[in-house]
Amino acid sequence: MRETILERAGSRRVMRTDDAGTVVLDAAGMVAAEHGTDMHEALLAEMAGEGWQVSADGDRAPPGRLARPPGQIAGDSGAPGLQAIENDAISS
Repeated sequence: MRETILERAGSRRVMRTDDAGTVVLDAAGMVAAEHGTDMHEALLAEMAGEGWQVSADGDRAPPGRLARPPGQIAGDSGAPGLQAIENDAISS
Protein backbone atom coordinates (compact mmCIF):
# COMPACT_ATOMS: atom_id res chain seq x y z
CA MET A 1 0.00 0.00 0.00
CA ARG A 2 1.26 3.47 -0.83
CA GLU A 3 0.80 6.15 1.79
CA THR A 4 1.44 9.88 1.41
CA ILE A 5 1.22 12.36 4.27
CA LEU A 6 0.46 15.95 3.25
CA GLU A 7 0.52 19.10 5.37
CA ARG A 8 -0.74 22.64 4.88
CA ALA A 9 -1.01 25.46 7.42
CA GLY A 10 -0.96 23.10 10.40
CA SER A 11 -3.48 20.69 8.89
CA ARG A 12 -2.72 17.15 7.81
CA ARG A 13 -4.13 14.68 5.26
CA VAL A 14 -3.16 11.05 4.70
CA MET A 15 -3.66 9.51 1.27
CA ARG A 16 -3.60 5.72 0.98
CA THR A 17 -3.80 3.68 -2.19
CA ASP A 18 -4.11 -0.09 -2.39
CA ASP A 19 -5.91 -2.64 -4.57
CA ALA A 20 -9.28 -1.24 -3.45
CA GLY A 21 -8.50 2.31 -4.64
CA THR A 22 -7.47 5.60 -3.03
CA VAL A 23 -8.70 7.07 0.25
CA VAL A 24 -7.89 10.50 1.69
CA LEU A 25 -8.19 10.84 5.47
CA ASP A 26 -8.56 14.17 7.28
CA ALA A 27 -6.67 15.17 10.45
CA ALA A 28 -9.17 13.25 12.60
CA GLY A 29 -8.71 10.07 10.53
CA MET A 30 -12.13 10.37 8.90
CA VAL A 31 -12.58 9.69 5.19
CA ALA A 32 -12.48 12.99 3.30
CA ALA A 33 -12.46 11.41 -0.20
CA GLU A 34 -12.71 7.88 -1.55
CA HIS A 35 -12.08 6.54 -5.06
CA GLY A 36 -12.49 2.95 -6.25
CA THR A 37 -9.45 3.21 -8.51
CA ASP A 38 -5.85 4.37 -8.14
CA MET A 39 -6.13 8.16 -8.12
CA HIS A 40 -2.99 8.74 -6.06
CA GLU A 41 -0.98 10.73 -8.62
CA ALA A 42 -3.98 12.77 -9.82
CA LEU A 43 -5.03 13.69 -6.27
CA LEU A 44 -1.43 14.41 -5.30
CA ALA A 45 -1.12 16.89 -8.18
CA GLU A 46 -4.48 18.47 -7.32
CA MET A 47 -3.60 18.84 -3.65
CA ALA A 48 -0.15 20.26 -4.47
CA GLY A 49 -1.94 22.88 -6.56
CA GLU A 50 -3.98 23.76 -3.48
CA GLY A 51 -0.82 24.31 -1.42
CA TRP A 52 -0.47 20.91 0.26
CA GLN A 53 3.12 19.74 0.73
CA VAL A 54 4.27 16.11 0.97
CA SER A 55 5.91 15.39 4.32
CA ALA A 56 6.22 11.61 3.79
CA ASP A 57 5.61 9.23 0.90
CA GLY A 58 6.24 5.53 0.52
CA ASP A 59 5.02 1.97 0.71
CA ARG A 60 3.84 0.43 3.96
CA ALA A 61 1.79 -2.47 5.21
CA PRO A 62 -1.95 -1.84 5.27
CA PRO A 63 -3.36 -1.13 8.75
CA GLY A 64 -4.14 -4.35 10.59
CA ARG A 65 -1.95 -6.52 8.38
CA LEU A 66 1.52 -7.98 8.78
CA ALA A 67 4.43 -5.87 7.58
CA ARG A 68 5.91 -8.95 5.89
CA PRO A 69 4.27 -12.19 4.84
CA PRO A 70 4.88 -15.04 7.28
CA GLY A 71 7.94 -17.08 6.49
CA GLN A 72 10.92 -18.71 8.01
CA ILE A 73 11.87 -17.54 11.50
CA ALA A 74 15.36 -16.05 11.84
CA GLY A 75 17.78 -18.79 12.85
CA ASP A 76 15.39 -21.57 11.81
CA SER A 77 17.27 -24.07 9.68
CA GLY A 78 14.22 -26.25 9.02
CA ALA A 79 12.38 -26.45 5.75
CA PRO A 80 10.22 -23.40 5.01
CA GLY A 81 6.59 -24.10 5.84
CA LEU A 82 7.33 -27.19 7.94
CA GLN A 83 5.29 -27.01 11.12
CA ALA A 84 6.13 -28.75 14.39
CA ILE A 85 2.91 -30.75 14.12
CA GLU A 86 4.02 -32.19 10.79
CA ASN A 87 7.47 -32.96 12.19
CA ASP A 88 5.97 -34.64 15.29
CA ALA A 89 3.71 -36.79 13.11
CA ILE A 90 6.66 -37.96 11.03
CA SER A 91 8.84 -38.84 14.05
CA SER A 92 6.07 -40.75 15.91
